[in-house]
Amino acid sequence: MGEAGSRGSPARRCSVCGAPAVVYVPYARAAFCPRHFVEFVDRKVGRVLRRMGALRPSGLVVAAVSGGKDSVAMLASLVKHAREAGTRVIGVFIELGLGGYSSGSRRAAEEACGRLGVPCVVVSVEEVVGASVPELARRARRPVCSVCGVVKRWILNAIAVELGADYVALGHNGDDVLAYAVKGFLNQDHASLSKLGPATPSIPGLAVGRLRPLYEVFERETLVYSLVEGLPFLHEECPYRPRQPLEHGIKDALNRLEESHPGLKISALRRLEKAVPLYERLAREEAGGEWEAKPCRVCGLISAGGECSFCRLTRRALGEPAGARAREAIRGLLRSKGLLEGGGEA
Repeated sequence: MGEAGSRGSPARRCSVCGAPAVVYVPYARAAFCPRHFVEFVDRKVGRVLRRMGALRPSGLVVAAVSGGKDSVAMLASLVKHAREAGTRVIGVFIELGLGGYSSGSRRAAEEACGRLGVPCVVVSVEEVVGASVPELARRARRPVCSVCGVVKRWILNAIAVELGADYVALGHNGDDVLAYAVKGFLNQDHASLSKLGPATPSIPGLAVGRLRPLYEVFERETLVYSLVEGLPFLHEECPYRPRQPLEHGIKDALNRLEESHPGLKISALRRLEKAVPLYERLAREEAGGEWEAKPCRVCGLISAGGECSFCRLTRRALGEPAGARAREAIRGLLRSKGLLEGGGEA
């Protein structure tokens, strides 16, 4: 029945305490009551965080909170471990301009952050950039999903760089990572594969490393975790999501294999993590040596050449690159929240 299995029956008892179970996890060969399932997931998140050395006293992690089940589950578990380590967590919700979907996502994200006692920074793409994501896509004549990815990555990185954060935490679960990995392998895209470990390194002043606390937690587990913990999340899918994305087909195929071979996916993730240095070496060789990160001449953030993908996109869509003024708008927003020097609320 998948990673999280089926809901427990009267005959199923928690493998830890003997109480009625709500979930069975085949690859762990264990059933769990609500309390011990939450502990099971939190332990997996904690192992990843410790292995990456992601949390430190007086450190800071910026958490991307979309309002979906994965991001709120990630946030809830991350906050538990961060508080124990003395690390601050700040949530960021990016208002993409997708109508009712964005409104519902924002409500869920703000409510989740509020319940967990985490500051929530809401960034409106239309206010910061000058146009919503669908409008940018229309003007640039590019798919909405492609534009959305560029914009979100740039905004999250800009906020994290301004705040001097240690990491940007993402809600990618184990199924997401495996789908990206299979797609990358089929395309022999070693550069993409090299970024699929639990964390990527930071480049001072240019880019803050990405962190995947849910690296070994699967999609159905994040759903059960969110329900058991009573976390608010939006059940709807993005209206611009492709009807049959390749990643969705890969996930379905891997889930069918997991049913007949429990543990296949968790083993694949752990092998992938060990193989990341190999993919990094292959990517460097294909690029002709060491890839040198350079500051974008417009916004000053990471680029592969003279101008970053965000500034190229906005130049095409708006007639001029928006990186410099968007970054200044983000600074102003952070100041107004009391997160940067210069005033605002505490």
